[in-house]
Amino acid sequence: MSSEKSHSIFTEPLRVKDRGSSSLQDAIEPLVRIIKSKVKCVHSGVPPCQRCTKSEIEGCLLSRPPNKTPKTGVRIGRAQNSNRSGSHPTISNEQGQRGSPHTPISTEPTGHASQSTTFDSGREKEATSTLVDRHLTGLPMNVILRSLNVFMNKHPELTILHVNSFSKQFEVSRTDEAKTLLAAILAVVRSSLSLWACPWVNSLLSSESYALYARKMLSDSAFQPPQLYVAQALLLMSLYEWGVREFHRSWIYCGIAIRIMQALNSLRIAPYPLDCTPASERDAVSVAIENRTFWACFIMDRMISSGTYNPPMLPVSEMEKLKVSRPLSAVEFAFGPDMTSQLGTMEQGLSTPQREQTALLDITQSFELLVSGFDIWAHVMTFIFNDGRRAPGMCAPQNCPWVLESPWSITRNRLQSWRANQNHRLYYPANSVLAHTTLGFGESFTYLNLLYYFCTLMLHREYFPFMPTTVSKPSGPVDPPTLEAEAPEGWWDASALELFGAAENIANILHDASECDAEMLTPFVGFCAFSAAYMNLYVFRFPHMNLGRSTNAEKNIEYCLTYLERFRHMWKLGESWIATVKNASLLYQRAVADRMRYQGKSRADFDVLHQSIHEFRVVDRTHQHLQEIEGAERVATGSPSNPTPATHQSTDSLDIDMPLSNLLTEVSTYAHEQGMWSHWWPSLEEVNLSLFQDHQT
Repeated sequence: MSSEKSHSIFTEPLRVKDRGSSSLQDAIEPLVRIIKSKVKCVHSGVPPCQRCTKSEIEGCLLSRPPNKTPKTGVRIGRAQNSNRSGSHPTISNEQGQRGSPHTPISTEPTGHASQSTTFDSGREKEATSTLVDRHLTGLPMNVILRSLNVFMNKHPELTILHVNSFSKQFEVSRTDEAKTLLAAILAVVRSSLSLWACPWVNSLLSSESYALYARKMLSDSAFQPPQLYVAQALLLMSLYEWGVREFHRSWIYCGIAIRIMQALNSLRIAPYPLDCTPASERDAVSVAIENRTFWACFIMDRMISSGTYNPPMLPVSEMEKLKVSRPLSAVEFAFGPDMTSQLGTMEQGLSTPQREQTALLDITQSFELLVSGFDIWAHVMTFIFNDGRRAPGMCAPQNCPWVLESPWSITRNRLQSWRANQNHRLYYPANSVLAHTTLGFGESFTYLNLLYYFCTLMLHREYFPFMPTTVSKPSGPVDPPTLEAEAPEGWWDASALELFGAAENIANILHDASECDAEMLTPFVGFCAFSAAYMNLYVFRFPHMNLGRSTNAEKNIEYCLTYLERFRHMWKLGESWIATVKNASLLYQRAVADRMRYQGKSRADFDVLHQSIHEFRVVDRTHQHLQEIEGAERVATGSPSNPTPATHQSTDSLDIDMPLSNLLTEVSTYAHEQGMWSHWWPSLEEVNLSLFQDHQT
């Protein structure tokens, strides 16, 4: 194979060496005849090919002919039988459904499998990258602008693109950095665009193709002198990688983006910067874009750390040390800040006491609210993942949640202060999603309220038992360690009202947003839907835990699951969340149906399932969940040799190797539990009994 650079494979003609006795023209003529005869090049993966061998042509170089620009309506996707972790790129029409059959763009792997597989994979990636590059170079501006507007509307946490500036520059010069940023944007939004029945969407490639191109370009540009477009592309790829469950890669991309922004900032504020090149003059819009991008780094840093073992690297104190001004409003970002008035806010960091602010923040300042809101989210998640009330000393009287100086109360007060700093028109359900959608801020309004209610849910859930009984009422944790002081009268009832009210509001706002085209299929919103689905399931099975006040729990579960069903077609994260809800449903169904069997059980008996309901960085732990349920039932019945049949296999299918008598017993025993969950379990009428005849004989 030629050792030329990858792009030359698609642009240069086949070449032969001058044999000395013949002119170059004489050497080329046989090749011209081969091309004109349309004879397929047959080879074993290494030169010479069979035609050159028969024609006694020396210096055969295997190379691919120039590729034409892909036609409109074609995309690079994945083969039907490929796995998600890595497959050869393919080209196909985009029809929305992930995993649909596609036609390969390249030749099949040829011989020498052990040596050529990696080589072919690399060649396919190069081919894909080249095709995507040409596609981006020729993509019409009207398609680009529509895609950018969708991205800016549907991702309030990453509204970092100044569409006017970017589009003007892109029309003049489609640089590698600009194409990389565009590819990252399209990787994020492409799957959701499949839901749109618009002809222009069919001219786009697949999300995987754009992501592959962006990864390849960023592998080099991320380590060049810092550029804003590169930092923005890294942030977008961080979000994309999180959605496809490449969590480590997401964390690394976010970290590099932060370093690039710190480097850009240090070039301007350091008295003796390492780069002696004079910094270019920045206009007001450039200042606004850099400000917004830096704070987007802050949001993503908080979001993907989510209280787990990937610690955030950009504290508020660092932002103040770097003299990054407060996040700009939507108007300031669109037109650039008034530099004279901005000087006053330069002295105000994010931690400036809210009483010093002159006015409540409105919907045009939603990005600033998201910045401070995600800082609170990080504290909430850190509290939860540091064992919450189970952490040493957290059950002591001075650390009980109703004590004003307790860690829980301090965090909740921060959340309430954040809420109080918002204009009252930002409160849901007092104000509707539809009203804000008419102003163009439906998604921002939805996101802010989801963030508030999600933090509320997580804080209160920490003190509620994982496995109550059907007659349990809110009274605090019942499994050790228990609190060492009594709560004030009515405190737990009020806590339950806030907890399950938050779960209900999340479900309703997701439904309202979908009704008025303000739905956002993003990882954080998916996590909100998952958490609300679980809590509504909990109170549906144990209604006394909210004193019978959650009368719409079943409908709310439906809202959340409907959202997650759409979400899982966009992002792999959704599949694991749905699996966790299924397994929790199975557990609570069994606990309600057989109270004696589950009496005395606590979250210690279902530690993995309990962990899964908190995970933003989620993986499918179905096997472990079912082992826990099976183990709990085995201990309760005292028959370790006879595990419960339904928990022996995945909840998605029946065990066809199970004896027929056991199968019928299982279906009969739990027939009363079908209800709204029947779409997860086949009814008796759906079981094809003929499949089991051989096992009985």
